[in-house]
Amino acid sequence: MALFGVQLAISVIVASIISKFGARLSLARYLLCNTGLIRFLHPTDEELRELAGVPKDVMGKGKGKGKNQDYKNPNTFHVPKDLDIKLDSVHVGPAEVIHLRYYTEYQSVLDYTIYATVVYFATEVYYSFLGPKDEMNLSIYWCILTLLWCIKVLLSVTKVYFRGDEVMGERALCMCMGGAYLLASMMFLIVDENTLEVGLDSAYDSFHLHASEFLKAQGLPSTGPASKLILKFVLAVFSAILGTLFTFPGLRMSKMFYDSIKYCEGRTLVKTLLNLAYVFPLILTILWIRPLGRDILAKPFAGSDKALMSEAAFESLRIILVVSMVVLRIAVMPFFLQSFLNVAQEKMIEQRKEAGRILNTDLQKKVAGIFYYLCIVAVQYVAPCLICLHSCFMYKTLGEGSWLGDLVAGNENASNGTTPAFKPVLPDTDEVLPAAQHFAIALASLKVVFNATVFRGIFGYMTWWCSFLLIASSGVGSLYLSYGTRA
Repeated sequence: MALFGVQLAISVIVASIISKFGARLSLARYLLCNTGLIRFLHPTDEELRELAGVPKDVMGKGKGKGKNQDYKNPNTFHVPKDLDIKLDSVHVGPAEVIHLRYYTEYQSVLDYTIYATVVYFATEVYYSFLGPKDEMNLSIYWCILTLLWCIKVLLSVTKVYFRGDEVMGERALCMCMGGAYLLASMMFLIVDENTLEVGLDSAYDSFHLHASEFLKAQGLPSTGPASKLILKFVLAVFSAILGTLFTFPGLRMSKMFYDSIKYCEGRTLVKTLLNLAYVFPLILTILWIRPLGRDILAKPFAGSDKALMSEAAFESLRIILVVSMVVLRIAVMPFFLQSFLNVAQEKMIEQRKEAGRILNTDLQKKVAGIFYYLCIVAVQYVAPCLICLHSCFMYKTLGEGSWLGDLVAGNENASNGTTPAFKPVLPDTDEVLPAAQHFAIALASLKVVFNATVFRGIFGYMTWWCSFLLIASSGVGSLYLSYGTRA
C-alpha cells in the first residue's frame, strides 16, 4: 500500500466489485436483454404443414434423398419457398442469450472494459488533485489487459473464417484486406510529420538517442537500436493484422447501419445519432491530418492574431472526441443489433420471390441462425471501439496529455534536446542493498529511454490507425452494398 497508495486501493475495490457483483452488474447483458431487442421465432413444423398443405401421413415421402434430406427422417418435408410466412417475435431474455456462442467472450470483454475504464478515470481524478510523481500508474495495466483481451477475442472470431472449405470466400477477403492494409500502412508510415502528425519520427529520434547513450553507459558497443525502416515495417505488419481483424466488423457495421436507417424512418433524432456514430471515425481520422486539423483549429487565420484554440486544447479535443465516439456507439448499439435481428424477417420476404421448394429444417435454420449469431455480431461491434478507446487512454496518460487543454510538462531531457547521464545498471557486488539500488537506476534509465515522446508516437499512431480502420472497413462495406449487390 505504501508503494502505490490510493491506486492500489482503487484497483482492489474494483476487483472486489467484479468478483462479488460482476454477475449482476453487467452492461453487456443489459444491452442485450433490457433495451427492448426483439428476435423472431422460426415457424414450427405444424405451422409449415398447415401453410403448405402437407398431410401428416406423407411426411418424408419426398422424391428422393437430396443433399440435406434424409427420406427416412419422418420429420423432414418440403414446402414451397413462396409461402406467406409471418414470423412470431419475442423479447430477448437472459435465459436465451446465455447459451449463445461467444456470449461469455462478449460479456467479459465489455464488462471488464467498463471496470477498467472506471479504474482509469478514478486514477485520473487522483492524479489531477494530488499529482503523485513517484508512483507507477496502475490504470495503465488495466488498459493493457483490455487491449490484449479485445484483440484475443477478435482473433478467435476471425479464426472461424480460416476453418473449413465452406468459408473460402471469407478467408480470401481477409487475406486481400490484410494485404491492402499492409500496403496502406506502409504508405502512411512514410508520410511526413507535417502532413500526418502521429509523432512516430520524433518518437524514434528520441528512442534512438537515449537508447544509444544507455547502451554506451553499460559498456556495450552499439550504434543504437534497430533502424527506422525495420521498426516501421514491423509496425506496418501489426497494422495489417489489426486491419484484418477489423474487416468483418466493418462490413457488418455497414449492413447494420443501412438497415437501422431504414427501420428508423421518421425518427429524426435517432437517425442523426446513427449517422453521427457511423461517420465519427472519419472526423477523428481527419483531425490527425495536420492541414485539415491542427492548421485550421490551432493556428491563426490570415489577418488574425488568435486561433480558435490553443495547441494543448487541440490535443485535448482529439482525446475527448475519441471517448465521445465510443460512448455514442455503445449508446446506439441496440438499434444496430435490432436491425441485425430483423434480417430473419427480411430473409422470409426475399424467399417469397424465389421459385421451388425448401426443406422445413433448412427454412427453420435460416431464421434461427440469425439469433444464434447475435453475440458474434455484438463482439464485432464493441471490440474495435474498445481497442480504439483504450489506445487513446494510453496515448493520453503515457504521452502526458491533458483533458482540459493544459500543457503538461513532459520529460525535460526530451524537450530541450539534452541527453541524461546514464549510469551502469549491473552491480559489482552480490549484496542486496547495492543490487536494489542498481535496479532502481535501471528502472529510471528505462523511463528516460521510453519517455513520453516515445509513447506519444506509438499510441498516437495506434489511436489514429484504429480510427482509420473503423471508417475504412465500413467504407468497404458501403461500397459492397452499393455496387456489389447490384452486380
